[in-house]
Amino acid sequence: MGTIVLSLDAELGWGFHDEAVSESFLQDTRRNWRRLCELFDTYEIPATWAVTGHLFLNSCSTAHRNHPAGERCCQESVEGLAANDIWCGAELVREIETAAVDHEIAGHGFTHVHFDHERMDEEFATREIENCVQAAERRGHDLTSFVFPVNRIRHRDTLEAHGFDCYRGTNQLRDSQSTLVRQLTKVSSAVVGKPTPPIVDPYVDEYGLVNVPASIYLFNFDAEYKKPFSAFGEDPVVRQVKFGVDRVAGTDGVLHLWLHPHNLQTPAHYQRLRSIIRYIDRRRRTDDVRVETMATVADRVRRESRPRHKSTTLP
Repeated sequence: MGTIVLSLDAELGWGFHDEAVSESFLQDTRRNWRRLCELFDTYEIPATWAVTGHLFLNSCSTAHRNHPAGERCCQESVEGLAANDIWCGAELVREIETAAVDHEIAGHGFTHVHFDHERMDEEFATREIENCVQAAERRGHDLTSFVFPVNRIRHRDTLEAHGFDCYRGTNQLRDSQSTLVRQLTKVSSAVVGKPTPPIVDPYVDEYGLVNVPASIYLFNFDAEYKKPFSAFGEDPVVRQVKFGVDRVAGTDGVLHLWLHPHNLQTPAHYQRLRSIIRYIDRRRRTDDVRVETMATVADRVRRESRPRHKSTTLP
């Protein structure tokens, strides 16, 4: 039976600790958390919410030692929005916790520093992972899945040492988004092709962690192909994902979709996601397709197969 996984990088202001964002953008992002929970409830879709650990907090006055953003962390506000509404998000986490659907809450670092940053030594990585775990534990969550900020995969040994079981990896088409754009642009005007996101095969890596690779980021390349393919009458990302859902049905593979809550910036963006969710729900009811979290996939991989240490370029 084919599996669809939907993971979200939920980071609020921490995803932009190195740049300024507007009050309206942050307010929209906060609303999007709730809209996403409502959408998933409507279609009974469980998702893996990778939450930046600091968002488990109600407030914070800590000086974040050696953080690239310096004193800005937890102190800076924007007009119309208090600092806590940018850097903390306990009430948003509660939206996930109280949803009708049983979502997974995963780790996403503590302050969203990229794990390949020049300051990210072993001590810093340990602090990022430990603080994330501890913040989640105080709310009763035992984290087992991890999504590296901006998919910079490093320090997996430290991740394993702190009790994590799996992470979202990259696949052999690491730049699959741009690859798919190139595929799209090769489609002739007479024949519409079927560019399909990679169907991935999760496996146990050399650290004993289950790698659940991503298939496609749902909001990466609007500008590159929206205009050339507008004549087809359907959002090309929706079209791609439908092909992927059709392809994974009846296989043993995984179609792993991901996004951020802040991606839903326009009604068209929300419509894109809703169309994808509706199609998944329809196919789930009629075909050999299931929707699972990263943790559920990882548990099954461990049960059904012996560890397979694939060659990898990940450090």
